[in-house]
Amino acid sequence: MNHVYINDLSSKLVGGIMDCYKKEDRLEDILEVAKGMNERRRTMWEASDYRNYNKFRAFIMGIEGNEEIFGDGVIYEGVAEEPKKYRGQTGAQDDIIPTLDIFTGIYKYYPENMLTKYLMDLRQYRPKCVQHFFEDLEKENQQYLEGIGEDRGKLEILYKIVEQVYYFRNGHWNFVQKYIMGNTKYAKATGGTPIISWLPNQIGAVLKYMTKLINVIEGYGGRLEKEREELGKKVMLLERQLDELEKTGYEVERIFEMNGELGLDDRYVKFG
Repeated sequence: MNHVYINDLSSKLVGGIMDCYKKEDRLEDILEVAKGMNERRRTMWEASDYRNYNKFRAFIMGIEGNEEIFGDGVIYEGVAEEPKKYRGQTGAQDDIIPTLDIFTGIYKYYPENMLTKYLMDLRQYRPKCVQHFFEDLEKENQQYLEGIGEDRGKLEILYKIVEQVYYFRNGHWNFVQKYIMGNTKYAKATGGTPIISWLPNQIGAVLKYMTKLINVIEGYGGRLEKEREELGKKVMLLERQLDELEKTGYEVERIFEMNGELGLDDRYVKFG
């Protein structure tokens, strides 16, 4: 239901993007929609008790990537005699953040690794019309981003939109730490990917793009001292968390505490 609550704003997001392609300046509107989506996403902290997550987690686990649980797959009686493998429930199958990734240009900064391959693999689980929408979006967006390439004002708003994507992903990462990693040592996420590196893979791409945007904006005379300082905290948080995760006996609670120490605890962070 939390996903439905967030997706209620998706028509405004897509409408704003389409208007931008029609040469209408709707970047500010898209930024406000992204903020609203983050506020709605955060209601999960109150709507769901993380201590109960294990009671239903097994029922949304993917077959693909979770061979320890499902072996060679699952036979669907009356459908096929051969075992089938599908990925499980995951927010990466939603359309909102991929849409923003393409619109802002984040997707060009995905690292070339198996985790990104998994991310692209999840697109085939979407309806065909959505798959075609992403393809069309990539074609349209190249020209759009080139058009605002030297407009410092628009680039600054674009940076803020990308920052909202960061908050969305880092908030999701906060959820993973508290809901999943705090409840089980099982190393796979519901979608069948490595739980401790899946979201950091995408967060790293966002941070890399934010760094590039700040450099470009300052190259055009913009002054973003505050933004650069805040970005430094975001980069530091991810680096510290990854360092902790490299330890054999890493402490999940310590990883979660780092969010608050750098002012990035999703329960209290200001999105505006």
